[in-house]
Amino acid sequence: MSRETVSILVVSHNHDQHLPKLIQSLEKFNYHNTYFCEAASTDNSAELLKNSKFHDQTLYKTTLESFSKNNNDLIRHFNLNSDYYLLLNPDTYFEEDFLEKLLEQIAADPQIAIIAPRTLNPDGSLQISWKKFPSVWHVAKKRLGYAAPEERLLQSAGEIDWCLGSCMLIHSQMLRENQSLLDERYRLYCEDVDICFDAHQRGLKVVGTDDTYIYHHLHESSAKNIFSKYNRWNVESILKFAMKWNLKFLMKR
Repeated sequence: MSRETVSILVVSHNHDQHLPKLIQSLEKFNYHNTYFCEAASTDNSAELLKNSKFHDQTLYKTTLESFSKNNNDLIRHFNLNSDYYLLLNPDTYFEEDFLEKLLEQIAADPQIAIIAPRTLNPDGSLQISWKKFPSVWHVAKKRLGYAAPEERLLQSAGEIDWCLGSCMLIHSQMLRENQSLLDERYRLYCEDVDICFDAHQRGLKVVGTDDTYIYHHLHESSAKNIFSKYNRWNVESILKFAMKWNLKFLMKR
């Protein structure tokens, strides 16, 4: 399948230490349909992008906004009309043409709405990127450091509940009104859970594949300090998610 059918969306905020490696990966495999949102960084991110081949495909912002809105704004600003959209974190990189493999699989099954590769830590160990739908109780325990290890078990390849937004290929059938892909009510966190849950409610599949992989520098800022703004945003997001889906979500538990 031609890569012209996919737009790659990257939102960067103070990621200058990781951007060079991602840009190198994008250039190595000719992922030229990549669009960056430079989200009001205070480091050297803007300069790195201005000096890259993606300068004309970068939306530079001076106000820090939500992850969802930044991705949606890329679609709207560049008037992207693709069959698929790849959400890719700025702290990822890859050593093989993983996108081609994802496109082959998603195109072969019209029921697949979202597909994600395996994710590895930079040291090569497996990262927990495919997960079960969270409950408010589990999130509370996790924030306080009491979540049991078995609650974070990896799901097997195939149909999964949800995947991290660090790398997920999404079919355009998941687009909302006004060229919107993600729900902008979430400032940060849960937008990936939300779109996967939405896909399941539509009777579509969310799939994890072992056929390919990427590397991701996982920071988990919300888990490091329960009094941080990231933790507050995480808790707020899961509450918004539970309120949005109410009984449909509770019945999943």
